[in-house]
Amino acid sequence: MSEDTSGARSLKTAAMVLRALRLLGDHPEGLSPSEIADRLGKSAATARYVVNTLCEGGYARRDDAGRCRLGAAPPWGAWAPATTTGPDDGSTPVGDDPVGPLALGPEDPAPGAVLAEAVTELYRRTRQRAYLVRRTGTLVASVCDVRGHQGLARLPGLDTHVPPERAHGLAFTKVLLAASPTYRDAVTAEPLAALTPRTVTCPVRFGAELDAVARRGWASDEEEFAGGFATLAAPIPSPSGTSTVAVGLSCSSRRFAAHGDDLVAHVLAVARDAAREWAGAGHDAARCTCPDCGLGDVGADIETGPAGKPAVEPRRPVGRATHRRRAGRGVSARRR
Repeated sequence: MSEDTSGARSLKTAAMVLRALRLLGDHPEGLSPSEIADRLGKSAATARYVVNTLCEGGYARRDDAGRCRLGAAPPWGAWAPATTTGPDDGSTPVGDDPVGPLALGPEDPAPGAVLAEAVTELYRRTRQRAYLVRRTGTLVASVCDVRGHQGLARLPGLDTHVPPERAHGLAFTKVLLAASPTYRDAVTAEPLAALTPRTVTCPVRFGAELDAVARRGWASDEEEFAGGFATLAAPIPSPSGTSTVAVGLSCSSRRFAAHGDDLVAHVLAVARDAAREWAGAGHDAARCTCPDCGLGDVGADIETGPAGKPAVEPRRPVGRATHRRRAGRGVSARRR
């Protein structure tokens, strides 16, 4: 711990990370871990840990040369109320910048760190690269938040934006298409290109798939966007339903085939928890038995995964019988 001139105490590790952020802000071309180490006066190993922390937290990213750069925006993104009410269907653009703020309903609270935490939680649960994707009133989807560790394979062809001519091949944008009739009509108005041999290019088949996505609450692609890779995503609607963002992950097609049910369960659980937190529920959803939380009737209306297995395990209210004795306390010799 260190102390500043005002007498307030600060955390040395946090101060070091903040210094690293300022360094990256002063060097938009990026810095290598060794350059960060030299400027911080720390070891190369410590600099690598700092870089890993910033990248996993969504504050920075590594380029192809391994240099660390600041992200385009803080991981919670830029949010602003919509100037007019209406569905997130592209009819009320909020500007020409596709990475601008998402149009929220006037009564919608800004999500703050809720969505960033959802991406972090999905990565923590699955250890697969996790994403947050949203639209901003245009026909371009923005990849506004990513988590992943060094060495984890990146989804080929996915940049910071998904143009409309590629939106039909990706789970994240399928979720957004299913939620927005206008976005869907605009994308399907043009012939669907074959991004891979497995891309669905038939408008009728694709329309049926989007209808299924809207019903079941999650989307997938198996080598439709890039060979050897699969993506999964679920919607997070704003509290008013005016806007929808997609949270999801990418993984190898082999992993999806072996663990698809578990991955779908994690994506759905994270999306539902994020939607509840965004709505600012005033009760403990882990213990609540109200119908809104779906815990009052355990086993009813359970979502199913790719193989028809339960996609989300029902949680039980915690009772006193499940409480454990604290570790380290002795047991009385007198037993009844």
